Amino acid sequence: MVTCGVALLVACAALFGFQLLIFRQTFQRDLVALAQIISTNTTAAITFKDEEAANEILASLVAKPQIKNATILLQDGKVLAHFGTVQKHSHPTDTATFSFEGNDLVYINPVIMDKKQIGTLELHSDYGTEATHLLELYLGILAVVLAVSILIALLISSRLQRLIAQPILDLAETAGIIADNKDYSVRARKIENDEVGLLTDAFNQMLSQIQVQDSELLTARGKLETQVKALSHQIAERKRAETQLEELHQQLLETSRRAGMAEVATGVLHNVGNVLNSVNVSATLISEAASHSKIPHLCKAVALLNQPGKALGEFLEKDPRGAVLPGYLQEVSEHLAREQDGIQKEVCLLSKNIQHIKDIVAMQQAHAKAGGFIETLSVEQLVEDAIQMNQISLSRHSIEVIRDFRCTPKVAVDKHKILQILVNLIQNAKHALTERAGTDPRTLTISIADTGTGFVQILVLDNGIGIPSENLTRIFAHGFTTRKDGHGFGLHSGAIAAKEMGGSLTASSPGMELGAVFTLQIPLATESL
Repeated sequence: MVTCGVALLVACAALFGFQLLIFRQTFQRDLVALAQIISTNTTAAITFKDEEAANEILASLVAKPQIKNATILLQDGKVLAHFGTVQKHSHPTDTATFSFEGNDLVYINPVIMDKKQIGTLELHSDYGTEATHLLELYLGILAVVLAVSILIALLISSRLQRLIAQPILDLAETAGIIADNKDYSVRARKIENDEVGLLTDAFNQMLSQIQVQDSELLTARGKLETQVKALSHQIAERKRAETQLEELHQQLLETSRRAGMAEVATGVLHNVGNVLNSVNVSATLISEAASHSKIPHLCKAVALLNQPGKALGEFLEKDPRGAVLPGYLQEVSEHLAREQDGIQKEVCLLSKNIQHIKDIVAMQQAHAKAGGFIETLSVEQLVEDAIQMNQISLSRHSIEVIRDFRCTPKVAVDKHKILQILVNLIQNAKHALTERAGTDPRTLTISIADTGTGFVQILVLDNGIGIPSENLTRIFAHGFTTRKDGHGFGLHSGAIAAKEMGGSLTASSPGMELGAVFTLQIPLATESL
């Protein structure tokens, strides 16, 4: 459990470090874009040395709280306009550069007009505060994930200790007694009719055979040697299986480390958490069924039948308790049968949920590779992988997924980036559906259509809470979110990733409580690819 906790901590730390790197790159890219916009808008003011116009343009930076100050310098080093707190400024330069001054990220950008530099723009942004807020958010998430994981691990381990470990320990103790005393009449105690119970039956059968063969040692010596060889082979197979299990465990640790470096891992962790909730529910139900079992009542009834000094027939005919005892035993047996059936169903459900976890880990292992590699992929398969990564959460919230695949073309994309976008869109749609009022069925429709212009469109439609018209122009801005637990850069990074692949990401909504549509447009693969 300690090893798993350390692996989870390393994976989360790697993910958060990667997200901080992405945040810094995004912060710098946004600062460059802002500087280019301001430089373009101030070319006329710099050309005519219009100080008032230049100050008006810089005054628009009040909408960017992360910008602490901005300065426009003429070629002779004089200040034409200034915004924010007064700080020492640099000299004019013909090269765009980044530098840090304390917690401030400084970007100097030459202003070019007709391929000639006419001035210099200097921006001071509060990078330290933004990075600190993001780091505090990540540390909070890490603390919650570790606490929940440790709690679930303790609950599961305590349950498995009683159901699995104890029978195996009893079996090992019996084997030790037989080995020490050479008494083959001893039998292992069977507790449950599960896999360990089957192993106990097989062990007891083996003891019976050894006991018979021990009395016929002279005539059955050849058979005994054969069985010893078979047992040695089984031990070797078990050691080989243990070695393979250790190798698989190491592979799982490596997969977890690589998954922590992939952006899609956030969706995987969320889905695994949902499955673990189901596992916890099943374990709790099994524990409650065991604690409310009728077995103690059955023992009391059997004790009545075994009362010393009383004949069984006389007790059943004359004693009032004996008269109702057969019916009571029938009722207890029926209850125990129902109880066993319920526990078997929960064990089956528990096994299915554990299989879900294995499937999610296997899918993430297939996709958690280094990004930046352009591949020719099927749009349908990409959409199906994104749905599968969110399937548990969608099913838990009774969300119906409708697939409207009008075409299944191939696209030339970075698989890592496209999955990041699709998983984020599906998760946002799920949140919108769960927050919607009313009793209408929750539906999520994913459509694939060819635009006929060399692009394919992937539409994610929901009938959820909808988007206010004033937010349609803001939802792709960095840091904007309407959820209390949101971070505000999912759609922003998705839009940037779509643009980097030569496509686009847009949104529309008829209004509140009327759902929303997100449209991802990406280029089709060419024959050369």
